[in-house]
Order: sequence, then structure tokens, then C-alpha cells
Amino acid sequence: MDDVVAGTSWADSPEIEARIDELLAQMSLEEKAEFVTGGWNFNYGFFSAGLDRLGIPNMQMADGPAGVRINRGDVHDGRATALPAPIALAATWDPEQAHEYGTVIGVECRATDHNVSLGPAVDIARVPVAGRTFESYGEDPVLTARIGVGVVQGVQAQGVQACAKHYALNNQEHERSSISSEVDERTTREIYLPSFEALIREGGVASMMASFNKVNGTFVCEHTELLHDILRDDLGFRGWIMSDFGANHSTAEAANAGLDNEQPGAGFWGGQLADAVRRGEVTEEALDTKIRNTLRPIIGLGQMENPVGISEFDEDAHHIAAQRIAEDSMVLLHNDGILPLREVRTVALIGPDVDADTARGGGSSMVKPTRVTSPLGGLTEALGSQVQVEIAYGTDPITPGAVLKGPDPIPSGFLTTPEGEPGLHAEYWTNTDFGGDPFTVRTDTQLDLNLGFFNFPGFNAHSGRYVPLPGELNGQISARWHTDLTPPVDGLYVLALSVLGEGRMWLDGELVLDSVSRPKDAAADASQPSPVGASVSESASEPGTEQATGYGYAYGAGQPETSGEPGAVSQYLHAVELSAGRSYRIVVEYKANDSSQGFELGAQVRLGWVAPPEVVAPSVVEAAALAARSDVAVVVVRTYESEGEDRPHLRLPNGQNELIREVLKANPRTVVVLMTGSPVAVNAWGGAPAALLQAWFPGQAQGGALGRVLTGAAEPGGRLPLTFPASLAQTPARDPLSYPGAKGRVTYTEGVLVGYRGFATEGLEPAYPFGHGLGYTRFEFEDLQIADSSEDEAVARVSCTIRNSGPREGSEVVQLYVGTLPTETITPSRQLAAFQKVRLAAGASQRVTLEIPRRAVSYYDVDRHGWTTPAGEVEMFLGASVSDVRLTGVIRVG
Repeated sequence: MDDVVAGTSWADSPEIEARIDELLAQMSLEEKAEFVTGGWNFNYGFFSAGLDRLGIPNMQMADGPAGVRINRGDVHDGRATALPAPIALAATWDPEQAHEYGTVIGVECRATDHNVSLGPAVDIARVPVAGRTFESYGEDPVLTARIGVGVVQGVQAQGVQACAKHYALNNQEHERSSISSEVDERTTREIYLPSFEALIREGGVASMMASFNKVNGTFVCEHTELLHDILRDDLGFRGWIMSDFGANHSTAEAANAGLDNEQPGAGFWGGQLADAVRRGEVTEEALDTKIRNTLRPIIGLGQMENPVGISEFDEDAHHIAAQRIAEDSMVLLHNDGILPLREVRTVALIGPDVDADTARGGGSSMVKPTRVTSPLGGLTEALGSQVQVEIAYGTDPITPGAVLKGPDPIPSGFLTTPEGEPGLHAEYWTNTDFGGDPFTVRTDTQLDLNLGFFNFPGFNAHSGRYVPLPGELNGQISARWHTDLTPPVDGLYVLALSVLGEGRMWLDGELVLDSVSRPKDAAADASQPSPVGASVSESASEPGTEQATGYGYAYGAGQPETSGEPGAVSQYLHAVELSAGRSYRIVVEYKANDSSQGFELGAQVRLGWVAPPEVVAPSVVEAAALAARSDVAVVVVRTYESEGEDRPHLRLPNGQNELIREVLKANPRTVVVLMTGSPVAVNAWGGAPAALLQAWFPGQAQGGALGRVLTGAAEPGGRLPLTFPASLAQTPARDPLSYPGAKGRVTYTEGVLVGYRGFATEGLEPAYPFGHGLGYTRFEFEDLQIADSSEDEAVARVSCTIRNSGPREGSEVVQLYVGTLPTETITPSRQLAAFQKVRLAAGASQRVTLEIPRRAVSYYDVDRHGWTTPAGEVEMFLGASVSDVRLTGVIRVG
């Protein structure tokens, strides 16, 4: 299918427009309205019916950005290649691999009866805790554009439409359906729109998804400036714009603003749209324009003549591609020489998912893999039979409860059911009043529930050892837990009950926590049931606090922590002196009966604690003992990240920081592997590991890729596509108005100083800078030359020689940044202008030439509503990261 489309050739073809005219002439008003109205189809998910009598195919859509999500169990058993997360692809800094990534998606879409791929997601990673950061390409619009264009071209070369999402300014999951992104024109144009512009102008993207949120007070699906004035008139988009699921809020308003297709979950179009045309609220010409926009890529990509279907695809080749991309995405953040592993006889492999492939992002982007390799399987194969690998989990399973606020849940090692098993005896009812017999009775390892959306089949990226609850419990429910808590040391313990709905806790028969008598809007006082009150809050400078306290929480008298907003989780705390070795009976009753709770927003409840600093979970003790008797320890930790909610902090969830801390004490020869989709606090472990590897969510081949990288069979080829902050205080999360927002608005106060631009301009020192990454060899930058460019849209040509001066083949990303522009307008002191990835054998060299685009030395002038290039001198910086500058020079622009 490679000859189906070349760039944007379908966008302005007289032949295609003539075919559209013929089809439109044969469509009734009702057919037109139904054609632009999508619906839910259990075989496909997102779906828009075509017109069989005119040969127009259905729009059969597949999530998503990390591979093809198949809803139909009868198609390849619902399995497709689970690629590394998009953020991992961005870490390769390799547009060619992005094209291969897109090709795999395009081929598998065709083979699984899909003709629209709902991706790529080119949202800029504004805050490090955003729930869908793993679906993005990082914090820089230049890198995001280059990777995104490669993916689009790979997908559409197979005759499958790519859909750029989420347009626009969709940068958090918190209140995603209603939040208003308050942002100025310059920031919008310089940071958040260039990636969409590149996908249109360079990638010829066929479709676009309008996001849930508002921008400056107006829902995107009704935003004429964004959908028509910018997307159509300024950027020249000629494809079609669909709404996200349920993101449309109107009939005539959205239709007149420029939305082309209402996807399911809203119900404002269809017959209502036809009626609006009859009443003159929407012109039939406007409706015809929507159909033109939709038919243009259908015809241009050959989808009428080459319909998709069900066929075989090369699972082996695609698995190999997934592993190759995973290897090239892994970022070696720190290494004291322990990697690659050599001359080891015993390895302790530690972590909650070491024998599974379940470190991945949750939500609609989850893919059921064609095959899997676990870290245990991959490392065992890479090391060979002469090396003994033993495992320890170290913590309880990671579940969706990890995205709830509050102290970590009490580890199962301190809890015993009345029947003598580790954990809690749990009873669940499908009503909110404990009526009748329980629907489900089981043993829970911890009390840490986040149901509803996060418990949908195929959406829940929990650890393999966790058994999810039945879907019948996703709505309003009640539950009761019984357990005996046995503290290991004497001391002051703070028991924490985090709830959405109603919760009560009894300690040895005494009611100590009660959300009913202490409503979240009531001030705490001495008459409340909790005799020792405390409030707990996440600190914006949490890593430093965490080192001091062991947990990262501050204490003080006060009321339950809550945002005061509907649907917000509240925390209720009880500080109590407990004695070592004594068992305390705990009973918790919970009702998921908040007015916001239902099938999508379900039970949210956690029983957590803050224990004395010397308390160490038994599973951690066991893991540390294994590390102590091994030559090397490899600790593989993970986050829970998902569509639907942001992470509450930068910490690793469920005791994993404690696990790393204790293993480091036991064996300094410890390698920490981060399987996360976004930054985590790396300064909370009381010391540095011998090596720190950012592996992202590496996809179905994660074990094979990890084993080869750790042993040196493959090099960690990745570079950071976003900054790892030292704390949230270095990010927009420093101010609640800037993130997560208040009163329905989130204000982009940082303006254009997003990510590394802000760090460089404000002189902040991150944990690890944008573009950073080590390898197993060394590179030298030599012989800088600057010349005029012959390209119309470039201002200078920069070249240098890159030399591999190390002992083995490897790769480097040559990164070119420009400095502050000669203008009184605030511009970043560092801004990525161009980059190129090179691979060289030991001792080899290559001449690298990069063009500095005019856009890189321009700013968006809000008075002119256009780009301005100020006259004068601009510094340029060539190096291996935004902070690792090897060569500098000056160019003259104007």
C-alpha cells in the first residue's frame, strides 16, 4: 500500500472533489446527518456507518497510539502487537523508527478490519504527573512533530487513516471533561499547536480528534477559532474532525463551529442535526462541508477501492520490531560502570512485576499482546544458564488504587484475616446499604480500590498477581473488611482512610474514623471521633521531605484533606500509639454512594498508614536479604498510569521507594530499572544506585529488550524526551491555579517556558535534563562550521563531526539548541531547533549537518497575529543534551 498516498496529495485533488460532488448529490438530508454521526459498536468501539449503496465504507476505528486495540474477540483472539508506549518511541529520537512504529500499526489495523487508527497523541507533556504522559511524545514541539509525522506517514502508507489527538490543549486528566485551559495566544501557537501543524503540513494526517476540555471557557468541540479559523484557515487542514467520546455538548453550536463528526456518548447529532438544518440553525452547505472533509481522505487513501478486512500479519517480525524499538528507547540515566553486566554468578531480580509483562499504561491505549516476555524470562535468557537468577516481589501488586491520594496502603505483611491469611477478609455488595448476601467474598491483599473506568476489562494495567473485582461492582456499592493489624515496633502510627463516598473504621471495637460525622467541609475539632487529628498533604517539594520523613508527608492539626470539589477523595486520619507484636482488630465499612459515583467513577477507598521510620515491610526484608547474598541486584519498579486520572505525586507507589532504599543498603551493586511512562522522584532512596535505567513501558517484548540492554547485547539508545524534575516545585504544579486548577480553570502561567525551557531560563537544576542519556561508548563533537542555508525556511546550516571514541558501536543524538532571541519579548534561553541520531562503529566518525529553521529563531507576535524573526545575533548550542553542550557559536538572523 506504500503508493496509496504521498504527503497531502489527496487534500487538493480536483478528481477527488469531483467524486465527492457525485456522492453528495445522491445523499438525502437524513443520510448526510447520520453519516457524520458516530455510534458505539461493540465490534470496533468508535464507529461511523458508511453508505453501502454508494460504496462508502464504515469508519471502523481502533485505539490507539501504542498498537491496535481489538474489541472483537473473534479477530486474532483480540491480540495485536503491544508496542512500547509512545513516550518510549519519542525517547528513541528517531523518525525512521517512528515510521516503522506507524507501519506496524497500519498493517495490523488493515489485518484486523480497522481503517482509522486513533493516534498519534501529540499533546505536549506540560506536567510530569499527567495521566496520559505515556501516550505523548514528551515536552518539546519539535521532537513531538518529528516523531508524530513519522508515525502518521507509516500508518497512512498502509491505506489507513491516522487521527491526531487530542486537539487542543488537553494536558491533564484531572477534570478532563470540564476543565478550561486558560492560555494566551502566543503560548498556544509556539508550544501546543506546532505538532498538529506538522502532522497536517508534513504528514498529511487524515483526521483529527477534538478534545474533552474547554479552552478559555469554550468547549473545544464548539470552539470556532480552534476548529475553523486556526485548523482550517491557518493550518490548511483538509481532513475531518471528530469529537472524543462524549466530548460534544451541542447540536448547532458544534456544527457551526467546525466539528465534522460526533462520536458516541453525546447524542446531540443524528436526527437532531437534520432537524437543525430544517430549522435553518445549520445550513445544508455546512453539513455538506463536513461530508466533504470526511470523504476526502477516504477517497484519497484508496479506502473505497481497497477495503480493510481480516487477514494474517507477521507476528514474529512485528515482535522483533517492538523489541528493537524498546531497546533503542531505554535511557541510561546513571552508570558507575556496573553496566553492562559481566562476570556475575548470582542475580537478585526484584520487583512487583518481574515475572510478568504487565508494566504498561492503562485505559483505551492498552493492547492485548500477541506474545510476552517478562523481565525474568528476558534476563535469564540474556545471562545464560551459568548465571543463577532468583526473584522476590518486594511489594504487594500495583493496582489502579495507586492513583489515589494519601499515604501508601498498609502492606499485606502486617495484616491477617480472621481466617489467618495475609490481608483482609472482604465482602462486597452491589447496593449501598449492605442489603442481602454479599455479591463477592474474598481475601484482599490490601485495601486500595479504584473501580469504575479503571476496572473496565482490558483497561486495567494492574500487576499480574492482582485479581480484579467483577465488573458488577463498578457502580455504587458497599463493602466491609475485617483484618488484624500487627505492628512490628512500638510507636506512633497514623492510620489513614481515603474515601469517595462514606467510610468508617473501627480499631478494637472503637469507632475512630467516620466520614459521615466528619463531613469533608466541616472543620475538625475536639468533639470529632478521631481523638488525635491530623491532616496530610502531598508536598510540592516532596522528594526532599521524603528523605527527611521516609514518606513525604507533613502533619498538623486540621480537617480532612479534600479539594472541596464534587467527586473528590477525602482523607481521614487517626494517630495512635501501637505496641509491637500485638494484634489490633480493624473493621472498615464503605459505601460508594457519592452523587458523582456510577459505572465510570466507581469505588475509591484506601486504608493507608504512616508508620515509624524503622518499620520495614516483611516482603522488603525478604527482598533485601536476597540482594545481600547476590552478586548484583536488579530492582524493576513501576508506576500505575492511565487515562482517567493523573498521578497524585512523583513517588513510586505502594512501598517501592522503601524497597529500593533497603536493597541499596543491602547491596550497593544495585541496578534500578524504572518501568514508568513519565518522570518519578529519583532522589528519594537515601543514595544513588550503581545504575539507573529508564525503561518506560516497553511493550510486549519488555523482557527481551531489558535483558539485552542490561547485558550489553544491545545498547540503551534512548535520550529523555522530557525533563526529570527534582521536585514538583520545579513544575507548574508548584501553584494549584496552574495545576491542577481551581473552580474549573487551569491557568498556563508558565507561558512558553514549558519543560526544559523553564528549567534553563529560570536556572533550575533538574534531576536529569531533557535530552540526557548515556550509552556504553563515548562520542566526541568536533569541527563546528556555520554557514548560510539555501533552504527558504532555514536561517543557517550547522555542521560538525561526530566521532565514536569508545570501545564499541553505539548511537548518539546530536541536539542543536538556540538561545535567547534579540528582543525584549521573553524567549527561552534554550530551545530545540534540530536533531539527528547517528550510529557509529568504534573509531568511526560522521559529518552531521543540521538546518536551523526560521521558526526556531522567531516568536509569535500577538499584535501581528503572526511569526516575527527579530534582527540580531543568536547563540547556538550543539551537544548531547540541553545541559551537555559540546560546541557553541553565533548566528545572525533578521
